[in-house]
Amino acid sequence: MTDIRRLTAADAAAFHALRLEAMAAEPESFGTDILEERTRPLDRVAATLAATAVFGGFVDGEGLCAMAGFARHEPLRERHKGRVWSMYVRDSVRGRGLGGRLLDAVIAHAGDEVDVLQLIVVSTNAPAVALYESRGFQRWGLEPFALRVAEGRYTTDAYYWLPLSRGPL
Repeated sequence: MTDIRRLTAADAAAFHALRLEAMAAEPESFGTDILEERTRPLDRVAATLAATAVFGGFVDGEGLCAMAGFARHEPLRERHKGRVWSMYVRDSVRGRGLGGRLLDAVIAHAGDEVDVLQLIVVSTNAPAVALYESRGFQRWGLEPFALRVAEGRYTTDAYYWLPLSRGPL
């Protein structure tokens, strides 16, 4: 049995542990380095959960094992846009539709707040790209040398957007 729900400050420790796990498993998928994240105090993690909408996927017997966040852009002229961030599904529970359900929760939440939803994904992450495209996200660009994940090794990131507004964009 799986459950999707919005995380709260009470979930800070579990969220932080899953985020560290995700960064260790897929360092090229996160802009923040794991060494930086390890030193982040739990009160700051809790503040992030309070300031943004982060949804968690819970599997019986495993607890929190998937996550996806939504954050609205802050500048006044960009408040019509939001972004998906920190999406991850633990390898042991992949293939059960949890990622799609999490993304659907983020999209539904974002639809009440913004006209456009954006995300960045490593272009070589075929399963993630397929998931995003299955939900209507459209690629609009590529950024070579986006993140340096090791000496001489860089990612090429793909930029996606999803119009949520019913009016013309």
